[in-house]
Amino acid sequence: MTEQQLPEGWQMVKFGDIAKHISKRVEPSETELEVYVGLEHLDPDSLKIKRHGVPSDVAGQKLLVKKGQIIFGKRRAYQRKVAVADWDCICSAHAMVLEANPKNVIPEFLPFFMQSDAFMERAVAVSEGSLSPTIKWKTLENQSFVFPTKENQKILLDILKKLELAKFAAIDAYLSFVKFKKTFSTKLLNQHMSQFGMQSVADLCVQITDGTHDTPDPVDYGVPLVTSKHLVDNRILFEDCYQISESSAAEINKRSAVESGDILFAMIGKIGSPVIVGNDSPNFCIKNVALFKMGGDQERATWLKMYLESPIFEREIQINQSGNAQKFLPLKYLRTFVIPKFSDESLLLLEHYNILNEEILMLQCNLEKTMFLEKSTRNKIFSF
Repeated sequence: MTEQQLPEGWQMVKFGDIAKHISKRVEPSETELEVYVGLEHLDPDSLKIKRHGVPSDVAGQKLLVKKGQIIFGKRRAYQRKVAVADWDCICSAHAMVLEANPKNVIPEFLPFFMQSDAFMERAVAVSEGSLSPTIKWKTLENQSFVFPTKENQKILLDILKKLELAKFAAIDAYLSFVKFKKTFSTKLLNQHMSQFGMQSVADLCVQITDGTHDTPDPVDYGVPLVTSKHLVDNRILFEDCYQISESSAAEINKRSAVESGDILFAMIGKIGSPVIVGNDSPNFCIKNVALFKMGGDQERATWLKMYLESPIFEREIQINQSGNAQKFLPLKYLRTFVIPKFSDESLLLLEHYNILNEEILMLQCNLEKTMFLEKSTRNKIFSF
């Protein structure tokens, strides 16, 4: 697209005209700064840095970052990691530190542009290398983009900031209610335990086992293999699974066939995230996942899930997990731990629990819609 074809208020710019590359290096052992930001601390499609480390966590030269500057993951740009620093800090050398050129861009506007598909897809396209593709500044600074004039930026920035505020409000509402649910459920469970006692988890289930211990070869079309990393926020991410052959799946299912109403529980890595398998789930197999077979008893399954995701059991996980580099919860423990006794009195707690879950689902749905609106609006703005 030429300058003459652009609508009023838009222009062609090189990225180097709107952004400055800052490359000041520092030894972590010599800095007085208290915050280290690695790529692992950045969330995709989020300008907020929600967690960080400290300089003593790392060795080797890092980059100096001033408050308000942009940290952009130049390695594996397809992960879409770009954020604005809330403090002076140091960051990974696998990032690129940038700041806006105020002559051509409103500083607050630049990070929103860098979140767009127009920028990210170009960043991926010009990355070099196969195993760990990386962007060079000399390449990035010469990339041309369709970009609004400063007058147009003011109008668009107001829209983008309002959408971001709506997203933050939706996130806060969701997280606040999740926290309330945990507090409320813990109180009810503690009261129930003191009144009715405990029982073995084995007495509640038909069988407790885990998935395959092998790694079947992947195929183009077959049966999804669900591992612990595919259990996220009490959901199964089937789209991220690789497929295995029907014959491999049949062999695995001799030991650990998954049925509707059973509970899956991540045993390795980020332990937890229990999921009750739904009627609409496709045929799949499991690896590094505990399987609590409930025999179709929905109330008992919900009771066990409530306990598995409670702060009470989270503390038990911390005590009983093993491993150093990668934590895991042994199957032997998962077959023998105790839970609050299930009884007729448990049904009232389940009613409260189900109501809380319905509210959380509504808030989660609202959050997803808000995030979709923000992202789609941003991409539409820069879709020339």
